[in-house]
Amino acid sequence: MKMNYIVTAVMAACMLVTTSCTTMSGGSVAANKVGYGAQAFPATVVAAKNVTIEATSTAKNVGTATGAVLGAGAGQLLGGGKGRVASTAGFGVLGALAGRQLGAAVGNNAGQHITVQIDGTKQLYSVTQPIDPAVGPIPVGTHGMYYHGTNNCRFEPDGI
Repeated sequence: MKMNYIVTAVMAACMLVTTSCTTMSGGSVAANKVGYGAQAFPATVVAAKNVTIEATSTAKNVGTATGAVLGAGAGQLLGGGKGRVASTAGFGVLGALAGRQLGAAVGNNAGQHITVQIDGTKQLYSVTQPIDPAVGPIPVGTHGMYYHGTNNCRFEPDGI
């Protein structure tokens, strides 16, 4: 009976951590970016490097907190007598550590650091952006539009 509660709690934690982290793609725009303008320049990719975009501290903190609560709950169920406090604390710490790692792993995204040259100039711009799963990594030599705004820059290949 106790094992059913533990399995249910772990599954709920995994779903919470997974849904609390969002990824960006070329086809989606964050709600707080709607209405922002940007200059658009035709450009060609002159350098591209794959990178890992690390999870936000929020994703890591959600994982840590969820893991701690679930770990402590498991320790409470598994411990007995005078050992219940130690079991609760120990499992809480282990759950927090595991939850932080899970939150970081789930929140990491594949990204790319791209340098573009504006057509007809020697002007270079660079941007780090998530890799759009529908497009994949953008290779050197790709032509498209470089959008340069105050708080948001991106490169979109032609034909998207």
